[in-house]
Amino acid sequence: MSVLQLRDVYGGYGGADILNGVSLRVEPAEIVVIVGPNGAGKSTAMKAVFGLAQVRAGQVELNGRDITGLTADQIVRQGVCYVPQTDNVFPSLTVDENLDMGGFIRKQGVNARKKDIYDLFPPL
Repeated sequence: MSVLQLRDVYGGYGGADILNGVSLRVEPAEIVVIVGPNGAGKSTAMKAVFGLAQVRAGQVELNGRDITGLTADQIVRQGVCYVPQTDNVFPSLTVDENLDMGGFIRKQGVNARKKDIYDLFPPL
């Protein structure tokens, strides 16, 4: 079962379709990169996955479950979120406080996940 799958997705913002039949599949433990010039729809595709852009046709699945049309907060509760290219931290907070914000929805196991992050990135 794919971790993430987009099937023939059309959508965008307002009345304009930025995505025109986008399909993508991410398998467990697979790293996938979306490459394209500015304005090609890379960010819009990810925003469509996370409920931040309209999906007018097609389907988005997370772990085999159809999440098309769910709101961003409902998708976050599934354990995933969209982190934009910039402005993705709170500059007035410490690294530790920023990590706490990342665990706001799922309080259980936050300390263990933070330990894993510090193990991966000791300079933090």
